[in-house]
Amino acid sequence: MSFIEKQKHGKHTYFYLVKNVRVSPTKVRKLRLWLGRGTPKHDELQKHFVELEKRAIEQSYQGKWLPKGLLEKVDDLYASIVVFHKTPTNILPKDFLVRYTYNTNAIEGNRLTLRQTALVLNDKIAPEGTRTNDVIEALNSEDAWDFIKSYKNRLNKKYVCKIQYELTKNTSCRIQGDYREGEVAIGGSEHTPPKFTEVPRLLEQLFSQFYSEKKTLHPIELATFMHNRFVNIHPFTDGNGRTARLLMNWILIKSKFPPVIIEFSNKEQYYKSIEAADKGDQKPFAIFLAEQLLSQYTLLLQK
Repeated sequence: MSFIEKQKHGKHTYFYLVKNVRVSPTKVRKLRLWLGRGTPKHDELQKHFVELEKRAIEQSYQGKWLPKGLLEKVDDLYASIVVFHKTPTNILPKDFLVRYTYNTNAIEGNRLTLRQTALVLNDKIAPEGTRTNDVIEALNSEDAWDFIKSYKNRLNKKYVCKIQYELTKNTSCRIQGDYREGEVAIGGSEHTPPKFTEVPRLLEQLFSQFYSEKKTLHPIELATFMHNRFVNIHPFTDGNGRTARLLMNWILIKSKFPPVIIEFSNKEQYYKSIEAADKGDQKPFAIFLAEQLLSQYTLLLQK
């Protein structure tokens, strides 16, 4: 995304054509073209656009799993938030938490409808005929969301266990706030999670890998890596998918990207991309995540 920037030097105002370009996984730099003391006419401005785009391509960071064109689009989304909205939470629609909670819980079998979820979260009403566990899970989702939004410390066991606890407290989940103590199977998946005795070691390894991968992966790819590796390990008796999606969004928010909703209607595509990651191919999930971000926020920002 290119935009015109004004700078005042002494008594004069100068105009620049500016584009934010990601030059490393963690660093974004402004490229500037001097336009003069006024904005040029349309044809001349277009030439400057072409020149700036050429420079941007030469200097831009190349992703590991995201195609170049898609990478540029998500970084344009990032730039528009940083330049015009300052923080990603500033662009969230008012019903974000309701839609997020409905979709993330529905993927795991929660029976509340979108309207019922809104009644629970907005009005604190348990709709007639609903299961108590479903209502509690919706309320828990709000608590877990508030927790990850404000968390500023390191990724570690205490953090992920606290997320799972917030999601499962007061429900039928047998172990709340700690790793599983037995073997589990994932319904409908060919993947067999590691033995429960391996979970502590694998999670510590993952926490360490997160900080090393942070130096080499684009934030979308880093969120992809964390989500996929976490659900692959499957450390809890319940709440693994919901915890993974919150961790994914925590990474996005910390990287100044907006949080994404994995919609229940996309459940099949979501699961297929996870299965590909279980077999070693992270690219489908990275593309899926980037496309979800663009579809949910590009039109919103244009409005």
